[in-house]
Amino acid sequence: MQDDRAQVLAAIRASLPHAHLPMARATLPPRRKSGQGDPAQLVNDFVRELEAVGGVGHIARDDEAAIEIVMELLNESEGRELLAWDDADLGVRGLGEALRAGGYTRLMIDLPHEPEARRAHLLELERASAGITGASAGLADTGSLALVTSASRPRLASLLPPTHIALVHTSQLYPDMSSFLNARADLFHDASNLVLVTGPSRTADIELTLTRGVHGPKFLHVILLA
Repeated sequence: MQDDRAQVLAAIRASLPHAHLPMARATLPPRRKSGQGDPAQLVNDFVRELEAVGGVGHIARDDEAAIEIVMELLNESEGRELLAWDDADLGVRGLGEALRAGGYTRLMIDLPHEPEARRAHLLELERASAGITGASAGLADTGSLALVTSASRPRLASLLPPTHIALVHTSQLYPDMSSFLNARADLFHDASNLVLVTGPSRTADIELTLTRGVHGPKFLHVILLA
């Protein structure tokens, strides 16, 4: 093994005097900007970019339609346990009641500090088949979600279950990150964490084989409420 390593390093050293780097581009192509002040264009741009990175966009005309989509997605997830933000932070009237009526159980996310108890509770939370969250913003230029977390908006709901369902009002869409930060700097005064979600979790090995869901949700569904 040592001889192989020495041979590889010797080959690298021998090639360094003759190494050739491709010509760098003098300019970058202009970045496409989402329409400022055009709600319909922001929705179209967000859904396009979301689906380009493997997410799925759904349009709901009202709370009842959003609840119907959520229940269909939960049925597809084939589980009865879930992680979720508090009802008030989901932004959809009646969703909590619909989940309880549908026989779904919200697992308590509060993690103990003691290491062994913490590990045991995390194993219990892994039973959740889906996580339901709201969002602080949707970024139209990348199809990303910005989730400002807190005690009532636990980040594990968006990171641990294999399916993440996010509820976003179209009024929460921004052209890009800078627009969001400029408009809603107040969100970060008491926040513990900001999670940026761009599509489902993806992991690639050294051979560039792409696998979804290794370090986070395998599926991302975003329900946009008009």
